[in-house]
Amino acid sequence: MAWDPTLYTVVGVSAAVLFFLIVLAGWQYRSEPVSKAFLALISTIGGWILLYAIGLGFTTLDAQLVWQRAALAIGGLVPTLWFLFAVQYTNHETWLTRPVRAIMIIDPLVFGLLTLTNPSHGLIWTDTALVTYGSLHALEFTFGPMYLLHLGYAYVVTPIGFGLLALAAVRSTLYRTQAGLLVLGAVPPLVANGAFSLGIEPAFFPPLDYTPFAFMVTGPFFVLALFRFDLLERVPVAHKRIIADADDGFVVLDEDERVVTANPAAERILGGSVTGRPIRAPVPELADFDPDTFEGRTLTAVVEHTQRTYDLTCSELSDGHGRVVGYVLRFHDVTDRHLYQQRLKVVNRVLRHNLRNRMNVISGWADEVTESDDPEIAAAGERIAETAAGLTQLGEQARLLVETAEDSGHDVRSVAVDAHVTPLIERAREEHPDVRIESAISPGVTVTVPWAKHLTAAVGNLLDNAIKHNDAERPSVRITAEATDGAAPYVHIRVADNGPGIPETEREVLRKGTETPLEHGSGLGLWLVYWIATMSGGEVTFEANEPRGSVVTLALPSGD
Repeated sequence: MAWDPTLYTVVGVSAAVLFFLIVLAGWQYRSEPVSKAFLALISTIGGWILLYAIGLGFTTLDAQLVWQRAALAIGGLVPTLWFLFAVQYTNHETWLTRPVRAIMIIDPLVFGLLTLTNPSHGLIWTDTALVTYGSLHALEFTFGPMYLLHLGYAYVVTPIGFGLLALAAVRSTLYRTQAGLLVLGAVPPLVANGAFSLGIEPAFFPPLDYTPFAFMVTGPFFVLALFRFDLLERVPVAHKRIIADADDGFVVLDEDERVVTANPAAERILGGSVTGRPIRAPVPELADFDPDTFEGRTLTAVVEHTQRTYDLTCSELSDGHGRVVGYVLRFHDVTDRHLYQQRLKVVNRVLRHNLRNRMNVISGWADEVTESDDPEIAAAGERIAETAAGLTQLGEQARLLVETAEDSGHDVRSVAVDAHVTPLIERAREEHPDVRIESAISPGVTVTVPWAKHLTAAVGNLLDNAIKHNDAERPSVRITAEATDGAAPYVHIRVADNGPGIPETEREVLRKGTETPLEHGSGLGLWLVYWIATMSGGEVTFEANEPRGSVVTLALPSGD
């Protein structure tokens, strides 16, 4: 059993090494479903080429037959793996029904077993002969019925896979280059195998099965697709973002803004299947679609006989070289939030309007009562007037809370602390001359908040709370504002008083961020300060003042 390798052997082994290197390079993407089929296909091709090339180096019939039988058995897997890869790559997994899967398993399994055991039955080939062409020794087969049956299967699934990739190359700019390279790489072995099966012999070469050698041309095309055009990365990018069971709708577009694929939720939102259509076509509201302005828009659609509201976002899909190759659109269901905001606005408007009108009536009657000659009745009138004023202020705080919620998510801006806090201090001194109000605000200090009104509302509520709840004989309040250095500089605005202090129950409610029937605050003022701080990227902290009172610190990001 002499082994005398020829040029064909050397070329074949070199081609096999190339395919095994492709497998090693793509191994890092093995967790992706489409990658498994691709790597299995490349490994099988490499094994087929290697066994075939080694077998051509033997000079006896029996020795060659051992290697060629193994090569043929492994090569029988190629049509099935090619079809599986094409189906997964083009997102046609629904084609893989139970009968189709059964056929895909049975054909290569039966063909491989019959090939390896052919000497006992002759169903794959009925006769073989060793033919010499110079230094080359090659087998000639007379194929049997089971080989022809397998060939028929191969020439059904292989063109289907070829066609799927060709359609992807024509229809989708997102996958066009990748799919085009795969199609071009598949042509040489398809032509070579067809010529071999039809008995067409080359004019200037020995009459071999050149299918394994034709894969030498396939290899460079696959290398380009893998390394230059991110074969195993770009498809998974889309599929990772298309979550079939997600409540949100996801749509993948190619660079021509044509729908490549969409999950079921998106199809319900857009009124049915939209694959292959421009995104502007399904929904009139998207007729002016622009990736640069899509973000932040809202879409209202009737889904399953119910009107739903969706926030729209758009993300770019880029290849490894930073080129935009498509887009992912997300339709985020915000119906509950939208309805809540609508109802909140209505309740807020009605509550403030009715509350203000009723409190004006009560205040008017309270003023009448306070003019009574009876001291007890006059005192009762003053308490009624104070309570009415407190309820009116509560309505105003509710308005600010709603406005604060609406402003959440806006870009922040730099606001000068001195310019907006000093007027609050001066007005408090005029309204409460019996309270000593001191201030020390560093000049030029700025903070970042969505709007200037948020700063004045937060500090105003802290100042008002420190004054109105102060029961000291000589009430005093001190406001300071100073910036701190660090990787993330903040401005600390402190309001210190000598009153009774903020109850622990109030502070605990804010620390938990929620209220219960048993644990709740006495009003909205501190909640308003807390929400303004958090939406601005800051925080509120509480300390005891010595010898009496509280120190509330509002820390906001510096605007410098």
